[in-house]
Amino acid sequence: MVEEQTAVGLWVALGILAIVVAALVGFWVGRVTSDERKLIRELEEELDRRMQELTRYRSQVNDHFDRTATLFATMAGSYRDLYHHLAQSAEELADKPTRDRLEDRAGQLLSHMTRRDYGAGPGEAAGGANESDAQDDEPTPKSSEGEARKPDERPRPD
Repeated sequence: MVEEQTAVGLWVALGILAIVVAALVGFWVGRVTSDERKLIRELEEELDRRMQELTRYRSQVNDHFDRTATLFATMAGSYRDLYHHLAQSAEELADKPTRDRLEDRAGQLLSHMTRRDYGAGPGEAAGGANESDAQDDEPTPKSSEGEARKPDERPRPD
């Protein structure tokens, strides 16, 4: 009889163990295949896609501004070279009033360009000094009524 009780106890223990293992497997399968888990996985994938898209967009923006800065620097250099060509030609070919007019008109446009960024101006050696070195401050622009205006404020058409 002891053997029968041991056999029955063993079968009961084995049955309980089987139920526990089945419950754990069922729980794991349910968790892996649940709609909530699928939704979480889909949202994580969507987040990854959006983050990659944002990274690509930021890279494009950075590339755009880098290219724009390069083009702007090229344009400014070309403008400077054109001014230097005009100034040199005026020195060789034009009379004093024409040279003065060129210096007044074109010089005002170039006054915002520093030699540090664009090199030496016309008539001076690289790194040399001229009269404009004494003035580090930009002149305050005047409106059509003669009032001082902010440098970033554009004159309004009347």
